[in-house]
Formats: sequence, C-alpha cells, structure tokens
Amino acid sequence: MSNEWKHIVGKLIWRIPLLILLVVGFNQLYSEYFYEEDLDKYAQMLLDVQQMKDSCEVLYFGESSNFSYHPTRDTLEDRISDFISYHFPERKFGTVNHAAYHAGLYVPLIERIDENSAVKTVIVTMNLRTLDQAVRYSELESAMQQEKVMFSGHPPLLKRTFLTLNFFDNRSALDRDKLKWEEWTHDVLSSEVDSISFPHPSIRSWCEQVKFPLPDGTEDMSKRALADHYIKAYAFRIDETNPRVADFDHIVETCREKDIKVVFNLLAENVEYADSLVGDNLVWLMRVNRDYLVDRYTTENSIVVDNLEAVGGYHFTDQNWTTEHYDQVGRQIIARNVADAMKHFGY
Repeated sequence: MSNEWKHIVGKLIWRIPLLILLVVGFNQLYSEYFYEEDLDKYAQMLLDVQQMKDSCEVLYFGESSNFSYHPTRDTLEDRISDFISYHFPERKFGTVNHAAYHAGLYVPLIERIDENSAVKTVIVTMNLRTLDQAVRYSELESAMQQEKVMFSGHPPLLKRTFLTLNFFDNRSALDRDKLKWEEWTHDVLSSEVDSISFPHPSIRSWCEQVKFPLPDGTEDMSKRALADHYIKAYAFRIDETNPRVADFDHIVETCREKDIKVVFNLLAENVEYADSLVGDNLVWLMRVNRDYLVDRYTTENSIVVDNLEAVGGYHFTDQNWTTEHYDQVGRQIIARNVADAMKHFGY
C-alpha cells in the first residue's frame, strides 16, 4: 500500500466512527425532543397503533366510511367499528381511521404491530373504489405518501431526512392527472359473458356518449353527470398488476407471519344506482371485481366479508356522488355482517 493510501486510511479509521457517533447522537436528540411532534403532525395513525396494540385484541383499519353519518336522519352517530364491537362486549376493540386512506397506508401501520402484542385480529377496509384510476392517481396521494414515510420502521432521523428531501412519491397533481387520463383513454374493457358487452370499451369513450336525452335535444345533465361518476369509479377490471392488490397481499403475508387473522371488510357500493344510471354491464364489472377479491383473499388466515350489495341506495348519505358513506342503518348492516363473519375465527 502506498504512503498516500496509508494516509487516507489513517484519516478514515477515526473519522468514520466519529461520523457514526454523530449520526447516532443526532438521531437520539431528534427522537427525544422533536420526533413526537412530527408524529403528531404527520403520523397520528401510527400513534394510535402504538397506543392500542398492547391492549386491544382487534384493530379496525378504515377510512371515512367508518365515521361518516347522515346529519339529519341518524339517531346514532356510532362508527362501523363501534357497531362491530357491540357484538363482542368481552373483547377490546381499537379503531385506526383517517379520511381518504387506502390499503397502501395500512400496510406499514400493520407492520408496526409487534408479534407479541395483544392484537389477534385486524379488520381492514376493502374499498372497491381505491383500486380505480381516480383514486390511485388522486392529487391527495402525495400528501398521504408523505405521511407514510413516518409510518415506517426506519430510524426517526432517517424518516425526517426523507421528509425534508421529499424522498417519497411526490408527483405533482398534473402528472397524476395525466396518468389517470391515459388509463381512462387506453384501457379496454372486455367480457367473457355473451350477454355483457362494452360498445364503448374505455372509460373516456363511455363517458363521452349521450345519456338521458330530452325531447328538446339536450340531456338531463344531473343524471348524466352522476352516471359518468359511476363509470369513472367502477368501469375497470382488477388483476394482480393493480397496486392495491399488492398491498392486500402484503397485509395477508405480514399478518400470517405475526399470527394475526385478517378480516377484509369489502364495503357496500351503490349497486342500485349503478344499475339504474348506467346498466347491467357496469354492475357486471363491480361483481366480477368483487369475486376476484373474495376468491383471492379467502385463505386460512384471511376472509372477505362481502358487503358489496348489502346496503340499498337510499341508505347512502351521498346521493349525488360515489362514496361509501352510509346512514345508521347502512353502518349497522355492514357491522352485523362483519361480526357474523368473525365467527369463522372463533369470535
């Protein structure tokens, strides 16, 4: 070894340990004085998991479907997770929910549940719309991916560094919108059933067609707009290339390794309105996607509670939009179905 290399090695021998000590020290400093504040700001759901995992036997992971209610019709504002827990008064339930979240955000939270925790079962919302293009490329996604950074098990200082450097999926709303429209334009729908056809086999071409024509040559725009919302929300086919499928797979595998049972709560969609506004070909797609999820995630360790058609159109609080928001009756129906299905795991 030349004298020059000996000189370089000599400097590194003491500088590398010093650098490691500095990083460890800064990580400890950040963890002690600033980390909790960042968790409160970016990762409230992680705090919820940490607070409940050692005392709750069942954790419910959900989005706004869990806590929305009808502002004038409901006498009870209890969440779906609350109604489920009432069926099992001897068990302790915990709820982890956040508006607009999806399985991709639940994955790192479930990973943070320790193997020796009190949690024996997780109930995970399976929202059909979160697999569609509009949600996958939502402008909200960057903010959620930012929060997801803080859910990971990386050292606190590294997570803070990732946030500072925007080291996550931080694509602009415009970029996401372009990807959405690309799929809406080019993804082609097909059917294996002779009675079901798609004369306009892409979401874009389907939405461009005249709907609800009036005698004066115009259209009933309120019905047309709602019909187009349903097409954009449900006119797609699920397969293993869908990122949400990878998320659900990850949840099942993670829970299998931790000996935790998984109950997927496949939420109700307004199938009645989809049928009356669009037709049986859209309903066929919704049912095919339901069957795909039920078949894929009915395993020894996981079950799917099929609530797709369990709630009638009247019980959706959003009558002019596509959401999974239900009145008290709808929430109780879903909760009862989930509670009945949990008997499969001995509850």
